[in-house]
Amino acid sequence: MEKRIEKVRQFYTALAQGDFETVGALLSDDLVWHQPGKGALSGVYSGKQNVFAHLGRMAQLSNGTFAIDQVDYVTENGDLVVAAIGFAVSANGHSMEMRGVDLFRFDNDLIKEVWLFSERIDEEDRFWTALAQG
Repeated sequence: MEKRIEKVRQFYTALAQGDFETVGALLSDDLVWHQPGKGALSGVYSGKQNVFAHLGRMAQLSNGTFAIDQVDYVTENGDLVVAAIGFAVSANGHSMEMRGVDLFRFDNDLIKEVWLFSERIDEEDRFWTALAQG
């Protein structure tokens, strides 16, 4: 069972290094990604390619500064793994630091579904919407 925790840790490390080959290898092709809130980037993204496009848009809008810079703990319950994280981003005169929780559901040892939870979702919505509007 520890294998799932290790895969989530690998996911964060690969994401931080921009190693999308490793990220992709951890994700199911029919991945479902739940981005919280009501902002410009909020919504449900289905399929690995759509999720990569979404993450690419986040990277583009943030000038590559979006980073999960803190992983406090990762724990599991059956097919579910949860991580308490902190992230930071700063672009075009806007910046944000926040804590959150990421919930991963595994199927056949791949990440099949991801739900993100942010500490102050209204603030995060305003941040991404401001960047998206230029």
